[in-house]
Amino acid sequence: MNILVLGSGGREHALANALKSKNNHVYIYPGNAGIFTDSDIMKTSIEKMNESEVLEFVKSENIELVVIGPENLLADGYADFLRSHGVRVFGPSKEAARLESSKIFSKELMKKWNIPTADFHIAETYEEAVEFINSDTFSLDEGIVLKADGLAAGKGVVVTFSKDEALSTAYDFMKNENISVKTNRLLIEKCLKGKELSAFALCDGQNFFYLGTACDYKRLKDGDEGPNTGGMGCYTPRQWPGQDVENKIKSQVIDPILKALTELGHPFIGTLFCGLMIKNDEVNVIEFNVRFGDPETQTILPLIDGDLSEILYLAATGSLKSLKSEFKLKDLFSVHLVKSSEGYPSIDGTKMNLENTILGSIEPDEFNKLFYAGVKEKDNKLVNSGGRVFGITALAKTLEEARESAYQNLGKVTFEGEHYRTDIAKV
Repeated sequence: MNILVLGSGGREHALANALKSKNNHVYIYPGNAGIFTDSDIMKTSIEKMNESEVLEFVKSENIELVVIGPENLLADGYADFLRSHGVRVFGPSKEAARLESSKIFSKELMKKWNIPTADFHIAETYEEAVEFINSDTFSLDEGIVLKADGLAAGKGVVVTFSKDEALSTAYDFMKNENISVKTNRLLIEKCLKGKELSAFALCDGQNFFYLGTACDYKRLKDGDEGPNTGGMGCYTPRQWPGQDVENKIKSQVIDPILKALTELGHPFIGTLFCGLMIKNDEVNVIEFNVRFGDPETQTILPLIDGDLSEILYLAATGSLKSLKSEFKLKDLFSVHLVKSSEGYPSIDGTKMNLENTILGSIEPDEFNKLFYAGVKEKDNKLVNSGGRVFGITALAKTLEEARESAYQNLGKVTFEGEHYRTDIAKV
């Protein structure tokens, strides 16, 4: 099968790595210089990310499946455009992608379909946001969450126990011209308590295949301190949360949201990413995303025992019920660690420490992977060019062994100004 992956980060590197095989030719655009150190992942002739160039390449290379990685492409309607030209696409339509591109749309849909989630208030103006925060309707002692309505590359969410911080965040998101996050409507939620879990389902519009779960570390620093990031590390829990909770995730979350979107006339094809809070075996939705997570993808996909391309193709063609081959996750633990650039994350324009040479590497094998994200080539060397630079994944029979192996490998690849957490998977 000829496959095109759209995207450039660690998630897309993991997708391309999982899709490549002797039977598949995998292309990626735009990719990054680190990804293309793998000779089995091919560059494209596409010069610019626009719909017509992508379609031209798809037709010229007889691409049989397009897998869209980033949420912004889905929100921009790339899946709709390609499908309108007969291309098989794994990724939701623009309207279905509103589940992520509009947090308010998502919350209102959850409320209508009785999907468990935190109590919330929608502020239509900055003045209304200030009034609501000052009203103390949601206790600051228990924490509140402020979310920009649209896509914000992981930077549009602030959890706080401080009224001053809540008010300043509302101002930044809605009024401050020097802040990259912009929103006209602000979602204010009660802070959920418990343990976070990411659950993934591969969907064909009507049916879904439950892929599995991962625990992500969002905060920049050890001990879950510092600002939120796109994710600093991840691991797969095996004994937790158990079959009863998994059944609730399927029946109370995945099934009803798929039915809701179908009722709206926008059946969901792609990866449904459920960000959940689990407490006392009860499930609440923090948010939905409409694509593979990052770094959850780098954590889960190396565990796949089966043909990922087959299941994504069947999902893209509405045929998951015809899945015949055995598809499961290996009976191993997976730990993924991220190294980021100095200054990450930044929403105030602070320049990160970039273009430092990346030294060292690891030899990828069945149990150890290196996935590149924010890198480029300079003077025939790889240098860091973004916030999250690369990640290391290790598989092992126990969580402790996987963690130890991941940190050993992480020390083999270095660059000036690097930052990483030292407590990932320390449970």
